[in-house]
Amino acid sequence: MSDKRKTWTALLLAAAVSVSVPVTAEAANAAPKKPAKTSSTKLTAAARAAAAKQAAAAKAAAAKAEAARKAAAAKAAAAAKAAAAKKAAEAKAAALHFAAVGTVTAVDVEAGTVTVTVASGSKTVVGTDVVFTVNAVTKITRDDVKVTLDAVLPGDAVTVNGVRTVTGLVAAHVNATSPEPVVEPEPEPEPEPEPEPIVEPEPEV
Repeated sequence: MSDKRKTWTALLLAAAVSVSVPVTAEAANAAPKKPAKTSSTKLTAAARAAAAKQAAAAKAAAAKAEAARKAAAAKAAAAAKAAAAKKAAEAKAAALHFAAVGTVTAVDVEAGTVTVTVASGSKTVVGTDVVFTVNAVTKITRDDVKVTLDAVLPGDAVTVNGVRTVTGLVAAHVNATSPEPVVEPEPEPEPEPEPEPIVEPEPEV
């Protein structure tokens, strides 16, 4: 091969090397971009996971708060219902019981009744003549002594308490007091008339 041809061949090889080197360097510089893309993807996934976790926690907290609210409301409703039932029971019990204070007007031992003109006590009996039934378990006292019904007399002051039944007013306790004896005032003694003074005539002079 001639020297001239060798020179041209050397120049061509040098040109080829100088062209290929920048391309390889550029490719080398461009290669690290792939890991950057992967890192960005990981960050996005982590952010989504964190957001999902936060949303789940918020949802769970809201559900817990709602459950607590419903439980508190149910408890309050149950307490109110129980209070209303207790009040109704007390009112019913109060309506069944009665008390009467007055004066005995009649006693029927065979029928087991005592009639009283009621002056005070339960509103439903005040101002009326009421027949109270006396049974085997009724406690009867007169002047603080336990007696039977035949010892109670018309004119006695009496306090009666008991319960209402479908058959009438049944006395649980009849407490009679004998009337105070009437003390008549003693007549005042009439003053005796004083004798008129005797006037003797004066002697004549």
